[in-house]
Amino acid sequence: MENNDVLSHKIFKSIQKLWIFLIIFIGIDFVSNYFYPEVTTSFLAKFLDFLSSALSCLFFSYYFVVNKRWKPLLMVLPFLIISFFFLKDFKQTLDYYIPFETIIDSKTLKNYTSLLLTLATVFVLSKNYLREENITGKRSFLKVFLLVLGLFSLYNSDLDFIEQIVSSATFSSKTTEFFITLLFYILTSVRSVAFLGTFLFLMSCLANKENIYTFSNKILQFANRYFGVTVLIVISCIIFSFGYLIESAVSLELDFFGKKLTIFGWLNNISVIAVFIICTRFVGQLLKERSILKQKYYGIVGSTVWMPIVNIVPLLMIKFDDKIKFLSVENISKLKKIHLIIASILILFYYKNDILDNDKRVEGLLLSFIYIASVWIVAYIKKYNWIFAVLLAAIVTMTKVFPFYGGLYSTEFIFKDYILDLVKHTFSIAMIMLTIVFYGIYYIAYQTLNKK
Repeated sequence: MENNDVLSHKIFKSIQKLWIFLIIFIGIDFVSNYFYPEVTTSFLAKFLDFLSSALSCLFFSYYFVVNKRWKPLLMVLPFLIISFFFLKDFKQTLDYYIPFETIIDSKTLKNYTSLLLTLATVFVLSKNYLREENITGKRSFLKVFLLVLGLFSLYNSDLDFIEQIVSSATFSSKTTEFFITLLFYILTSVRSVAFLGTFLFLMSCLANKENIYTFSNKILQFANRYFGVTVLIVISCIIFSFGYLIESAVSLELDFFGKKLTIFGWLNNISVIAVFIICTRFVGQLLKERSILKQKYYGIVGSTVWMPIVNIVPLLMIKFDDKIKFLSVENISKLKKIHLIIASILILFYYKNDILDNDKRVEGLLLSFIYIASVWIVAYIKKYNWIFAVLLAAIVTMTKVFPFYGGLYSTEFIFKDYILDLVKHTFSIAMIMLTIVFYGIYYIAYQTLNKK
């Protein structure tokens, strides 16, 4: 327990062994899906279904298994078994024997059955976490309950976009298909285990009565001591929740107030939004605290840690910041301008194809200007809040709607129709998702570009 003054012994041990669980998760998740036979009634199919359900049970009982807490494990296990092994049979039995047809339809009954069983499982898990971690205080049970419910929702959220690409792709060989599919299940496993790690960390914050919106210096300094593990977990959460939010924004582009969403869809979206906001704020505050402790200026390097693949270089630079002069704090005013100029060039480079395309030039120039201006603004504003994200999302929406309208109808500009299109895009779930995404990524930029 060296250098651990924040996490309980049980949570610290659980997080320490996450890498072992990740290997197990990848193996079972890949095998139970890649080798699943076409005949679903075969012995192999039933065995792989069993493995998949057992993995889900292990995921939610991981804390109790690792710490050998057998009594609470026996309390939660029946609910997990029903939820992951027998839920389908339970719903069908209930639908068959209980005459609810005059009240609600079969589909609704099954959905509510799933919801009630999930809530019951969450309730039992929450009670046991409260007891094991000795969490007390005002509304402590409600906080833990919402945290566990969020983990359930996150676990059930899918990487639909990537899954569709993999499932519909044509591979040149079986070897290529094998490795691409393996990569997909590695990603899904990393996502699940990262969410679990974040869940355990937040549980510890609740036990210590810490604020999970604005983290204390004690929490941030502890995370900095385990910087490598911390960023692997939290950046993974940011990337996967970012992808989910973007996917939802696209699929719900014209969905007024979430009419297409079921109750489970709402739970998934709210959970992903919560974890994205918490994690981006945590990363921003962590990088700020680290820069102060090590007397470094992370600037544009820190601002890009949320970008998939691209972030490998920035994270390595921050990890080994003692050896990189580009991050020194000498002549901070000049250094900030250099970082901002580099950021501006990178944004222009990102939009270069649109700028060079005659049909997309105006949109490309406008968007590049908007994002460049946004980076410069967050680098110099004294206080960052949601107003910035809302305004930026509104401006981007207004900019993108006009080319969308013109390209779709290829007719003269009609102001009334443009306003209707603008309203449709603005008052949709997509606009909310866009605002949240902007808030998170620019919050990190605000913390790393400002040196206060």
